[in-house]
Amino acid sequence: MEKKEIRAHVIERRKELTAEEIREKSKRICERIMETDAFERAGTVYVYMDCKGEVSTKQLTEKAWKMGKKVAAPRVQGNEMTFYYIRSYQDVAPGYFRIPEPVSSCEEAHDEDALLIVPGVGFDARRHRCGYGKGFYDRYLSAHTAHTTVAAAFEFQIMDEVPADEYDILPQYLVTEQRMFADPDVLLTAIGQSARAMEPVLRKLTTAQKNEALLKAAEDLVAYREDLLRANAEDIARARQNHMPEGLVDRLMLNESRIEGMAEGLRQIARLDDPIGEISEMKQRPNGLLIGRRRVPLGVIGIIYESRPNVTADAFGLCFKTGNAVILKGGSDAIRSNTAIVQVLGRALESCGISRRALQLIPVTDRETTARFMCLKEYVDVLIPRGGAGLIRTVVEKSTIPVIETGTGNCHIYVDESADLDMAVETINNAKTQRIGVCNACESIVVHEKIEKELLSALKKRLDEHHVELRGDEQALSCFEGGVPATEEDWGKEYLDYILSIKTVSSLDEAITHINRYNTGHSEAIITRDYANAMRFLDEIDAAAVYVNASTRFTDGFEFGFGAEIGISTQKLHARGPMGLEALTTTKYIIFGNGQVRP
Repeated sequence: MEKKEIRAHVIERRKELTAEEIREKSKRICERIMETDAFERAGTVYVYMDCKGEVSTKQLTEKAWKMGKKVAAPRVQGNEMTFYYIRSYQDVAPGYFRIPEPVSSCEEAHDEDALLIVPGVGFDARRHRCGYGKGFYDRYLSAHTAHTTVAAAFEFQIMDEVPADEYDILPQYLVTEQRMFADPDVLLTAIGQSARAMEPVLRKLTTAQKNEALLKAAEDLVAYREDLLRANAEDIARARQNHMPEGLVDRLMLNESRIEGMAEGLRQIARLDDPIGEISEMKQRPNGLLIGRRRVPLGVIGIIYESRPNVTADAFGLCFKTGNAVILKGGSDAIRSNTAIVQVLGRALESCGISRRALQLIPVTDRETTARFMCLKEYVDVLIPRGGAGLIRTVVEKSTIPVIETGTGNCHIYVDESADLDMAVETINNAKTQRIGVCNACESIVVHEKIEKELLSALKKRLDEHHVELRGDEQALSCFEGGVPATEEDWGKEYLDYILSIKTVSSLDEAITHINRYNTGHSEAIITRDYANAMRFLDEIDAAAVYVNASTRFTDGFEFGFGAEIGISTQKLHARGPMGLEALTTTKYIIFGNGQVRP
């Protein structure tokens, strides 16, 4: 659309809004702006005086006054626009085109670094702006370049594309009642600076202070569960509109039980011993020096993850208990759920006298911002990806920040010739069907040929209850009807679906070789009554978690007694397996002397 058409379209849409709809949508937009670092840091806020159905800035203006910030509004004089301080709404009166303007007695404002709230008629995702055609804001901003600029718009004002002119000046942020768009460098620098500023604050918190905040956060997650479920329902509806596979929808979904699980995870973390300050390996050298190691926070942790809102609470709990600031970058599928969870956790922190900046969610989901985040080395000490193979590979390959790699889960269960077959059937059924969209679900079974026919006959009946598709090699398919021939791709596939591959082997050696070739280093299991075979499997399988006679579904921080987990590391440096508190710390040497000098 041309700008003239955009103006006509938006003006008509505004006329359709009721006064209540304008108030409600404006309230949500103002709340989103007030949660930004830009608003929190601003000493002065330049606001427009809304009229003609625009986003109302009233809530934001009144909040700024309440916080002791200076507020200024524009007055038009000829072709120019100048801002003047206002201390109440009594300082404005109808002016240019009946728009409220500061009265003549108001003092001119000269805060070149003020936060400037920009109006507009239409915008696009790249923050191109269509105004009313008079050019007041473009002329003002071309002469006043130090402002942080935030545009406020209703969601229907976002167009596929707004024609761009050479002289256009883009707002650094664009906020609607549903989304935020931002200049990646401006946004990430502000978030990074806030996180780094929180690092020494969090390091000084006592265990009692941290536990109090964690328990309050757990309490509030349950208390505000209706808000969380409402936000999650919007994400679920959008996911299904986009034909997301049900296994991934399951990862995305929140319900009362899962919210209680998130809260219980925080309670468990509060009950765990605080590793920070723990001293180990204190030794006295021949010269009298006492040298030891003290456990300390990593600093600022960045986490990039996909469609799992529970990660938001888990990450907060573990990072906070270990004195780390955390920056979260969730996926677009869960942005409403993640935002709602962070709002609840942030309020809990503030009620305990701790800044909500200990936990920050990057509020935009575009790829450019994600790519820039991976290079925010100045502010982020370690980056942890949680998600599918593509996400993890991208982060490992492109990040300039040290990465703790969390792997995908192509988990196997090997059924040995000595196995208890009833146990094998129930264990496989649990590992495959209890939750399909998780990384510790079983994706493939390896079966000894001597017990294959009897096992698969019983297993097929059990898995048919869940409509699991079985993909097997030729020998496996001969044991039951209705199977699908497996391809080479199936042996290394993380399905996250009701699909299971079956590989036939003639020995434990062959089973171990096959699993080590195709596994992702996550979780592997053997079902056996042979002690020697169990010990060989434990010794020779290369994975973060290796089980004997148990479901792979237990590879989880909660089940391991960590309270929650930041992820399941499949690498071998620093951390491996479910990463709890200790994995989010490092150590420094502490040395006590009494005047020693080196000869």
